[in-house]
Amino acid sequence: MLDKHHIVACIIRQLEADILIAEQAVKTARDTATHKDCLGSSKYETMGTEAAYLAHGQGRRLLAIQRALAYFKQLKLPESTASIALCSLVTLTDEHGQEKHVWVAGDAGGLEIRHNKKIITVITPQSPLGRALLGKEQGEEVEIHSAGKQHGYEISAIY
Repeated sequence: MLDKHHIVACIIRQLEADILIAEQAVKTARDTATHKDCLGSSKYETMGTEAAYLAHGQGRRLLAIQRALAYFKQLKLPESTASIALCSLVTLTDEHGQEKHVWVAGDAGGLEIRHNKKIITVITPQSPLGRALLGKEQGEEVEIHSAGKQHGYEISAIY
């Protein structure tokens, strides 16, 4: 069985590590944007402007990770339910018998963690798979269209 409290702790540790990396990326991009060698002497020298755009994007990424960390730190795990909702940990089986483990959350979509030699992917209700899973029960099947392909899964377990 999968321990949801341990999985949340793993997600928090991964987000904290991601914040350290993002903070360094912001600092590097900001330093590049404000470095005297990047301040162009003509309108055709755009390295400083490009670095400023990069610093802005890295700053937004950092804020998104910080928001996700705050979400998971305040998360109260509800009792398991028969149907999939936020905080559900779901095991899906595809048509080839391959298992996929997903955590339905309000933030941090796309984050992957390792737990007991399994990869667990955080998905949100805004994703095609998250939308398809909400409200479903064990034994039901879902189909989604992603990257131009049709994917079918059976819901093997809900925790």
